[in-house]
Amino acid sequence: MLDESAHPDVSVAALAARARVAPTALRAHFPSLDAVFAELYLHHVSTLPLVIDRSARVEARVGAQLRAITMILADRPGLARTCTRALLSTDDPAVADVRARIAAEVRRRVAAALGTGAWPEVLATVETVFWGALLQAQSRDIDYRIMADRLDTMLSLILPGDDG
Repeated sequence: MLDESAHPDVSVAALAARARVAPTALRAHFPSLDAVFAELYLHHVSTLPLVIDRSARVEARVGAQLRAITMILADRPGLARTCTRALLSTDDPAVADVRARIAAEVRRRVAAALGTGAWPEVLATVETVFWGALLQAQSRDIDYRIMADRLDTMLSLILPGDDG
């Protein structure tokens, strides 16, 4: 539904009809539309393959993970718009739970790419840069592809030039 028009009219009733379930059944699993969209983004992030090329430099390994997550939204403006709006929701406890699970998945992927022995402060810095970059891209200041390239540059400034 999000890909079908520039400004999709997604409601609980329309989504339930598309899924061929009763609106009450949809609400039983998702207390709000924002929770649906947040879960949708979590699904996309969680199903990305986690392949780490240990022979690559650390910034390339981390960059590959962040690029994959960033590109989920690059070609899908409806998904990008609704997921970002949902994830920025601060008054929905269901979204807060999903947001925490998304952050944990991103952290897991970045930590795997950094490898053992990475300083927690480096991991936290990379996460902060990534989330800020996604927010900036969604604010329409920068295309997701351009932001993915900028993330590579930022990682080269943050992470060591070699693994030793």
